[in-house]
Formats: sequence, C-alpha cells, structure tokens
Amino acid sequence: MLSNLVTLARREALLSVLLAGLYMLAWWVTAYMVPAELTLGGWPLWFLLSCLFNPLLFIVLCTLMVRYCFTTLSLDPTKHVAN
Repeated sequence: MLSNLVTLARREALLSVLLAGLYMLAWWVTAYMVPAELTLGGWPLWFLLSCLFNPLLFIVLCTLMVRYCFTTLSLDPTKHVAN
C-alpha cells in the first residue's frame, strides 16, 4: 500500500514539475519571441501575454490538473498500513 502512495506522489510531483516547466517555457516565448513593436491598447503585447495572459491560463490549467489528475488521500497513517 505504501508503494502505491509513493508511486502516486511521484506521478503528481512529475505533473507539477512539468506544468511549472511549461509555464516557464510559455513565459520565455511570449516575453522574448513577440516583437516589441506590437501593442494592444497601448500596452506592449509581450507584456500582456507574459505577465497577464500566461498566469491566468496556468491558474486554470493548475486547477484542472488538481481536479482531474490528483487523488484525494487520507492523512490518517493507520489507514495506510497494510494489515
């Protein structure tokens, strides 16, 4: 039973690290690959994408990941011991 918990924890940790890495990649692409001349409403487009749009998108992605990929576990240690 304990090995199942470790496997589950590793999977959830890997998903979290992958999402964080994807966030950093998305931030880098929108901050450095969008031309500085492009604007939207007087704001530089790179700023709007990297500092406003990306965080909101990844908050939604994180919420979806927790809701659909993570598992609820009991914190009671007696329930994790194999009888």
